[in-house]
Amino acid sequence: MSGTTPTDLDGELLDDFYAECDELCGQIRVLLTGLADAPAGADAGVEALYRAFHSFKGICGIVGLAVAERLAHAAEDLLRHLNSTRSAPLPAAIELLSHVLHRLEQIVAAHRLGQALPVIDDLLAPLATYRTTGPAPGRAGDSHAALAAPLAEGGAWRAHFTPTPELDARGVNIGSIRQRLSALGVIEKAEPRVHPGGGISFEFILRIPAAPPAEAELEALLADGLRLAPEPTPAAAPAPAAVPVVPAAAALSIAPSHIIRVDMSRLDDLMRITGELVIHRSRLEERIARLAGAHGEIGEVGLALSRSLRDLRAAVTRVRMVPVAEIFTRMPYAVRELAQDQGKQVRLALHGQETEIDKYLVERLKEPLLHLVRNAVSHGLETPAERAAAGKPEQATLTLRATGTGHSLVLEIEDDGRGVDPARIFARAKALGIPLPAEPGEAGLLSLLCRPGFSTREEADLASGRGVGMAAVHATLRELGGVLTLHSEVGRFTRFTLRLPLTLSIIDTFIVAVGAQTCAIPRALIEEIVQFEENEVRPVKQTEVIPYRDGVLPIYRLDRFLGAPAEVRARVPALVVASERGLAGLVVDRVIAHREVVVRPMGDPLLRVPGIAGATELGDGRPVLILDPSALTCGAARPHERSHAPDSAQP
Repeated sequence: MSGTTPTDLDGELLDDFYAECDELCGQIRVLLTGLADAPAGADAGVEALYRAFHSFKGICGIVGLAVAERLAHAAEDLLRHLNSTRSAPLPAAIELLSHVLHRLEQIVAAHRLGQALPVIDDLLAPLATYRTTGPAPGRAGDSHAALAAPLAEGGAWRAHFTPTPELDARGVNIGSIRQRLSALGVIEKAEPRVHPGGGISFEFILRIPAAPPAEAELEALLADGLRLAPEPTPAAAPAPAAVPVVPAAAALSIAPSHIIRVDMSRLDDLMRITGELVIHRSRLEERIARLAGAHGEIGEVGLALSRSLRDLRAAVTRVRMVPVAEIFTRMPYAVRELAQDQGKQVRLALHGQETEIDKYLVERLKEPLLHLVRNAVSHGLETPAERAAAGKPEQATLTLRATGTGHSLVLEIEDDGRGVDPARIFARAKALGIPLPAEPGEAGLLSLLCRPGFSTREEADLASGRGVGMAAVHATLRELGGVLTLHSEVGRFTRFTLRLPLTLSIIDTFIVAVGAQTCAIPRALIEEIVQFEENEVRPVKQTEVIPYRDGVLPIYRLDRFLGAPAEVRARVPALVVASERGLAGLVVDRVIAHREVVVRPMGDPLLRVPGIAGATELGDGRPVLILDPSALTCGAARPHERSHAPDSAQP
C-alpha cells in the first residue's frame, strides 16, 4: 500500500489503538479466568478467546506492531487447534496463554513509551509444541501409538466420559467406566462437570504405573464414548531474562490515561439532548425577536446562549467523529483474497485515512464501500496478461481516497483498469429488456449500473454477477443524504465518488420559501447561491437551462415539485447543488436564513417520498421538510401534477 501507512497514523488514532488493546486484554483475562475455573466443556469460552486474540492480532497489524501480531497469531493457532479438535483447554495451556497475555501487554506498553520491544521467541516455541503434540480427543480411528507414547515414560491420561441413553442401554455407565479405568491404573482425580445446558460429564486423571494398554483394549474404551488425551507435564514459566525490563506501571496501563471508551448509545442520548436544546434555542430566538428592544440585554443573552449551544453541538459532534481508517483498514484483506481468487495483481493505495466522519456513517458505509471495492477488482481490473497486452503494468492499482470539504466527506474509489464501456453497458441493458436512459452520458451509465437486477455478468460468482451490489450502494447513499457519481474512460480508469454529510443528527441548512411552503436544504450539498433573470432561461431537450460560468446550468423549479403557485419576478434565486448528474440549479422564491436544524428521519416506509430527506422544526412548532436536492434534480422525484410551465420546459 502507498499513501498513509499504519505507522504514519496520527496520535489520536494510536490512542484509540492503545485503548482497544487495553479492552481486549481485559476480555482475554476474564476469559482465561473462566476457563481456569471450569476448563472442561468450555467450548464457548475457547471460541470467545479465539475471537479476542484474532481481534488483537488484527489491530496490531493495522498499526504495524508486527511482534505483537506474530505472538497473537501463534496463540490464535493454538486456540484454533483446541476448537477444531474439541479439546478442553488444560491448565498447562491456560498458563501458557496467560504468559502470552502478559507479554502482549508488555509489548504494547513498550510501544507506547517508545522503548525496546520484548522478545517473543521463548513463547513461540512452547505454543508451537503444544499445538503439535498437545492433547487431542480420543476417537475410534485415533492411532494407538499416538495415545500410548506419552505413557511409556510414566505419564498420565485425562479421560472424559459423557453418559448417553444409547451407552446406558449397552450397559456402559459411569460405574462400568470407573471399574475399567481402575483396572488400567490409579485414578488420581475424578469429578463431575455440569454444563450450562444441564448436561453432565465426568473427568478422570489416570496414571498408568505399568505398560500402556493393548490397542484392542484402547479402541474398546474409545468406542464406548470415552475421550482420552495425554496429560502433559505442566510447562515451566518462560524465562524472564530474555525480556527487556518494562516498568510495571506501564505493563498494567496500556491505554492512555485521558482515553475513556463510551458506549455509542450514550453518545446518541447526548446528541438527542443537544438536538432538543437547539430546538428550544430556535423557539427562544423567535420569542426574543418579538419583544420590543430585542437588541438590548435580552438579545445579548440570547446571542450568548446561541454561541454556547453551537460550541456544545460542535463538541458533541467531535466526540462522535472517528477516522475513516476504520473502514479503509478492512479493505486490504478483501482485496488480497479477491485478487488471489481471480489471478490478478492489485496494489491498494489508501489516502486520507485520518479524515473524520460520524461513527454512525462509518457503520453504514462499510458494506457500500466493500461492494465498490469488490466490483473494482472483479469488473474493472484486468488480469496481468490483459494488462501487459494493453501496455500497462501487470500490477493494477486500486486507490481509496477520503477528503473532508467543509461540511461534507468525499470518498473516491478509483482503479486503473478497463473502464466502463458505454456500448457494452447499453447492449447488456437492451438484452435484459431494461429501458435505456434518456441521457447517454455518465449519469445515464450510473443509473443503469445502479438499477436493481442489472449486472454485466452472465453468471454469478463469489464476488459479483447478482445485480444487487450497486443498487444497494445507491440506496444507502440516498438514505444518508449522499450523492454517488461516476467518471470513467475506456481502457484507462473508473472512479466512483461518494459525497455525503459528515454527520446526520444536527446539520446546517438554508431555509427557503416556495409560495407559502417553507423548506430546508442541507448546506453540505449547496455549492453557491446565484440569481438570474427570467428572460435568460432557455429550454433545451425538455430541460430549462441558464448561463452559468463558461457553460450552462440546468434548473429545476421547486414550486413544480411541491405544487405551489409560481411567483412572477424579474430576478430569481437558485441554489446550485451537487447531484449525480453534476451541478444543477434548484429555483426557489426566497432564501430566508442559514440555520442549524435537528434531522427527524422519515422512518415509516409509507411516509417516504422521493425528494424528502426528513423533517425538522424551526421553533414555531410547525414541521419543516428537509429536501433531498439530488433526488429532485436527478429524476427520482416527479414534478407535481399542477405544473405552470409549458411542456417543452418540463425537467
